[in-house]
Amino acid sequence: MTRRTYNTNINMRKQRTSMTKGLISALIMTVLAAFAADYLLLPAYNLHSIESLFLLASLLGVFAFFSIFMTGKFTKVAWLAVSGAGLIVAFVVIMSILGSEILNAGAFRDQIQITESGNFSDDFDLVSYDKVPIVDYETARQLGDKQMGKIQGLGSQYNINIDYTLISVGDMIVRVAPLEYQDLFKWFENKSEGIPGYVQVNVRDASDVSLVTLTDGMIYSPSAFFDQDLLRHVRFAYRTEILDDFSFEIDDAGHPYYVISVIEPKVGFFSGWDASGVIVVDAVSGSMNKYDLESIPSWVDRVQPVDLAWYQVDNWGYYINGWFNTIFGRKDVIQTTEGYNYLSINGQTYVFSGMTSAGADQSIVGFALINLKTKAASFYRVGGADETSAMSSAQGAVQHLGYVSTFPVLLNVEGEPSYFMSLKDQEGLVKMFALVSVTDYSIVGTGSTLAETKADYIKRLIEAGILDSAGDSEESVTLPVTKIVSAIVDGNTRFYITLEGDPRLFVVPLALSPETVLTQVGDTVTVTFVDTASKTIDVTTFDNTLYDY
Repeated sequence: MTRRTYNTNINMRKQRTSMTKGLISALIMTVLAAFAADYLLLPAYNLHSIESLFLLASLLGVFAFFSIFMTGKFTKVAWLAVSGAGLIVAFVVIMSILGSEILNAGAFRDQIQITESGNFSDDFDLVSYDKVPIVDYETARQLGDKQMGKIQGLGSQYNINIDYTLISVGDMIVRVAPLEYQDLFKWFENKSEGIPGYVQVNVRDASDVSLVTLTDGMIYSPSAFFDQDLLRHVRFAYRTEILDDFSFEIDDAGHPYYVISVIEPKVGFFSGWDASGVIVVDAVSGSMNKYDLESIPSWVDRVQPVDLAWYQVDNWGYYINGWFNTIFGRKDVIQTTEGYNYLSINGQTYVFSGMTSAGADQSIVGFALINLKTKAASFYRVGGADETSAMSSAQGAVQHLGYVSTFPVLLNVEGEPSYFMSLKDQEGLVKMFALVSVTDYSIVGTGSTLAETKADYIKRLIEAGILDSAGDSEESVTLPVTKIVSAIVDGNTRFYITLEGDPRLFVVPLALSPETVLTQVGDTVTVTFVDTASKTIDVTTFDNTLYDY
């Protein structure tokens, strides 16, 4: 063997050794990057997760870059890594196309089964007027912020989570929001004790707001860090699950939990996501359990992610005649309106919204209602104004006061589909209420109480010829006046009247009849009203038998 051949072999061995060391170094750096990405990004080890597949492709690209950098060559190993990354990206693109709406419009439409009802007045009696929520999301936030300000020092350590989940607790309907750490330093200061409590707002009573203080603080939270971070805590126990919609809930005893939806694709490989169960995490102890759809605890209200459920409703109306019909013709296509609201019915949370024909302007053809626990859905056909038009109409009725309307709730009032709204002042406080007819949004009833609002609304329905009377709930009495007092409430004059032998207090707005000004003790009057269990009754008609005005 010549010296040149010997030196060549030595150089080749050195190159191979250097290349091997370079590849090993590249692999080590890639593994370290993978551990860091896994801890920070918390991917699901699931082939149906596009994010996880893209992360894997990125790591292969990182390895190829490091190998080229460390060896100085585009090696076969680097080529295989780049090729693997490309194949993963190609797989995601191809499977996404195969699972797209253009190829699977029918499957997307059938993802949710909706029961259709053609008779609103007979079928829609789920939400009773005396259980309608009067505190909306924005008002709940304002009330919660004021509650935080009452406790010295608490606001310097914690914020209130902005979600304010609507849930049922016993026979109450409430919005709940946990406190959360302001930043990393506040977490370090308080992590051993945990988060001290949560805010609870009764949506039926704006004065019933409380900051619930826990005996043991909530250790696990989305605002915590490292191993106390809620997602990290759950992910390390459930590596393969694809998670969505973290909802804060409390059980009937007031103990805090996080309910996390587990979702999986139902159309194609990456499409048609739907909830398959939930993971319930005790926010205090960190203990957790996974439940399928048939074994979820009774107190849990949120299972179906709202965005997914509403996307399925949109598909149900949108793809009624296939994908091409949405581009050409758009025959029978309906879609949800811009907003939606939450309701609690029989202890379970629902979300509802109007549905409008494609291209329709400020009108609905009906509305959809979805149970967020069971995904049971109904569609009620009723034509009329959409929610935005109703809000504008309600605000117009009190434009001299400058009140702002909340997003409406749909009710059945004497068989008439009606929007209910709270009217708020500039401070966000509820001052009045409004009922607006869906079929004729020029018909608006307003009042300072629920009973007064309903009485005014029914009166206007009768005047418009939509109702002949207030039905079985309407009563009339003719009795002598034993006491009459006037007062100004929110700029409106009201007369408070007691009648002989009747224990109730009757409230008569001056605008109802000019005869109220002339009425004295001893005069015989006839009052008509919608009977309620309340001892304070809002009158719909008033007549003093001595006068004829």
